[in-house]
Amino acid sequence: MRALVIVSLLPCLMAASQLQDSQPAATTDVAAIQHLLPKKFSILNLASGELNSDGKLDYVVVVERLASETKPATRRLLIMLSDPDADGGLKIAQQYWRFIPLPTPEGEEPLAYLAINKGLIEVQFKPPNAGRSYVTYTFKPEGHRFVLSSFQRYKVKPATGMFNETVINLDQGEREVTSGSMSSPRHMKKVEKFKASQTWTPCRIDDPLSFEP
Repeated sequence: MRALVIVSLLPCLMAASQLQDSQPAATTDVAAIQHLLPKKFSILNLASGELNSDGKLDYVVVVERLASETKPATRRLLIMLSDPDADGGLKIAQQYWRFIPLPTPEGEEPLAYLAINKGLIEVQFKPPNAGRSYVTYTFKPEGHRFVLSSFQRYKVKPATGMFNETVINLDQGEREVTSGSMSSPRHMKKVEKFKASQTWTPCRIDDPLSFEP
């Protein structure tokens, strides 16, 4: 599946083994969703793929409204699904208002990656001043909503090269924690059972940069 990005300066700062290179959004993709965009919002990031198993393209879009004299800047995550009865063959199935954070006052962009991959939505963030650290969310469709399927947090201490990685698979009820030195193949790993306190959707995650299920 494709990961498509509108902003040419949007950083792709994650490990190469986990990311594919982002490409500029195709004109055809933008044209297909243009009629669904909220007024005064522009596309920041766009991914296309298949989410509802009907063989037609669906879209995950991050849109942004810049600050004005009367309103602050804001971002939304829009999930657009194919629908033969909808105008243009697409409809907004879900929109989430709080999940995509704004840049820092210094202009550091937290959104690093957006994709539809094997029927799942992947979103990755880079916390401010975090170096090579990042956090990744994977959401799966469940009825009319999208729920958290897996979560990954990767932290690196630049001064020492020590890292800590937490991977939580909510579908399997398992948490795996790995730690050690980036320069050594010998790492400590612990796998344990995990039970989420609730079902997490993007609207329930107020601070995705510091959240953990």
